[in-house]
Amino acid sequence: MAHNFNLTLVEALNRASLFLSDHHYPAQDAQMYWLYYKDWTLTELVQALHQPVDAEDWATFEGVLERIVQDEPIQYILGYADFLDGRFKVTPDTLIPREDTAGIISLASPFLKAHPQASVLDIGTGTGILAITLATRFPEADITATDISSSALAVARDNVEAHSCAVELIESDLFEGLSADDSFDLIVSNPPYVSHQELAVMDASVKKFEPQQALFAEDNGLAIYRRLAQDGPTYLKSKGMMILEIGYKQGPDVQAMMKQAFPGKEVTIVQDMNGLDRYIHIYEGEMK
Repeated sequence: MAHNFNLTLVEALNRASLFLSDHHYPAQDAQMYWLYYKDWTLTELVQALHQPVDAEDWATFEGVLERIVQDEPIQYILGYADFLDGRFKVTPDTLIPREDTAGIISLASPFLKAHPQASVLDIGTGTGILAITLATRFPEADITATDISSSALAVARDNVEAHSCAVELIESDLFEGLSADDSFDLIVSNPPYVSHQELAVMDASVKKFEPQQALFAEDNGLAIYRRLAQDGPTYLKSKGMMILEIGYKQGPDVQAMMKQAFPGKEVTIVQDMNGLDRYIHIYEGEMK
């Protein structure tokens, strides 16, 4: 795209839309990315449509568009992603937060309202979205978050500081970095659960840019759940709750292994907003 410093915003967006269309990307992404870039509401964008775009903004926007057509996610370009009511730093060392993961917060919230001082463990925290959102909403809870990746934990640490909340961060492969006598009232996790066979059907942006260690698991994506089933009973208190995000085809398999691991608990498959199996909920007695 050639530089032109005499453009209004509407002209810049039209040029960007054509550029994206020519590269087989959705034309409306130009507007969406400008909203992200300027952190504007749609109303603010409309009000600015006939204002000139300054040279620096145009050069930045061109650079963003060039990266988009290389499949780079906008969240990595901008360095942040929004999750529920928070904004979180993201880098290629962390997965980009997905809307589906908000269901874990919904399932955990009634338990934490009833037990506000609960001890909570977030396994595979990545950017820290689960631990930080729970710490912000339930500040009396004692929250620990682990990740196998030191670089992901560095991002999580920045997010903990930005949100001014209390979360203990531990570098750990699942439970291995914890003390043997640690135990928790609530364990949450969005672990790697994509099977290697699914790589072929994944978006190019995911394959090229997101951290594979945080996405893929052996044994058709079930390997981490087997380890959680093996060690979870040691670290979950007898009246405790565990909530796991799963792949939409994994419900029956993960439910079966968790029923075997936690014979005294209810193990329920919960659907996401699209009606797909997305969570395993392990708890004592009837769900409130």
